[in-house]
Amino acid sequence: MVGGTDGRARARTEPADRQHDDYGAAVPSRRRHTGPPGTPRRVALAPRPDPELVMFTFRAMNTDVTVMLPTLEDGQDLADAVAHTFAAAERRFSRFIVDSELSTLNRARGPVAVSAAMFDALTRARAYVELTDGAFDPAVGSALAAHGYDRSFAPGALDRDDLIASPRAGRFLDVELRPDTRTVVRPESVQIDLGGMMKGSTVDAASALLPAFSVVDAGGDARLRGRDWTIDVEDPDDPRRTLLSLRVGDRAVATSAANRRRWRVGAGVAHHIFDPRTQAPASSDLSQVTVLAPTAELADVLAKAAFVLGTDAARRLLERHPDVAAVLVRRTGPPLRLGDLELESDHDRRIPA
Repeated sequence: MVGGTDGRARARTEPADRQHDDYGAAVPSRRRHTGPPGTPRRVALAPRPDPELVMFTFRAMNTDVTVMLPTLEDGQDLADAVAHTFAAAERRFSRFIVDSELSTLNRARGPVAVSAAMFDALTRARAYVELTDGAFDPAVGSALAAHGYDRSFAPGALDRDDLIASPRAGRFLDVELRPDTRTVVRPESVQIDLGGMMKGSTVDAASALLPAFSVVDAGGDARLRGRDWTIDVEDPDDPRRTLLSLRVGDRAVATSAANRRRWRVGAGVAHHIFDPRTQAPASSDLSQVTVLAPTAELADVLAKAAFVLGTDAARRLLERHPDVAAVLVRRTGPPLRLGDLELESDHDRRIPA
């Protein structure tokens, strides 16, 4: 999936030692098990005074997905259900799977009848475009491909010597949605990318399958249910360093930053968060945005839009939503906290490598 946030806000429980995966997620000390892609495997946690959390991990949407549950009872079945939810969403919404429903839509000419799930996603995407005044716009697929993001990300895999000219930029609002027939008319200039939004949506759907005390974390798009959790906000310039820690309960979190999914284009460097207005990698006075919201889908969309907009416009956007809070990490100056946040610590500290 494209345009995902990648984790720089890390969920952890207390007391616990922390270790890190490739996406910056810090979790209780554990032993990692490997298995076939998409197969949830139980991971043992360190002893703890409260009831044991059972952790399962698997790969989906080109990221590590972690499921945390309070008990072993039905744990494997629940983890399998989460993995199935992610696999089904990826088969439908990935633009990298040639026969996915989204890829079929992106190749089609003229009206196309789509599934209810696809139509609902496109309808929500239109609402988010309007909500963010176009700072979020999934009609950036052509620009992403022109800059090299035409396949799943891996270090070095997207590097290219030259920029490929992209077709005339389109807007998602130019896509016609016909609810009476559930058909879509896509202008030729529009290639749709729903990556990060649908990763958040899938986290929400998976979380709904789990007990009231649980976590689903997909590369930083996370839904934390039940008891208070601690969220560590990472320094984008030094992943070992925590800028501040927040107490969070029954919320979703997503982070957008440009310090991980990067690749070479000619003499320059591109990253995966695109500004729909310029059809190029976003550049603002922000180096990272972490958003807490009622759903992971909304958190992902707002984090991306805020990163694109920069501090002043991001603040105006986020402050319109009383149920949303955020941490804006500026390129210069201290982090800016917005909304109802319970701060556990703002002391700089380094996490052992």
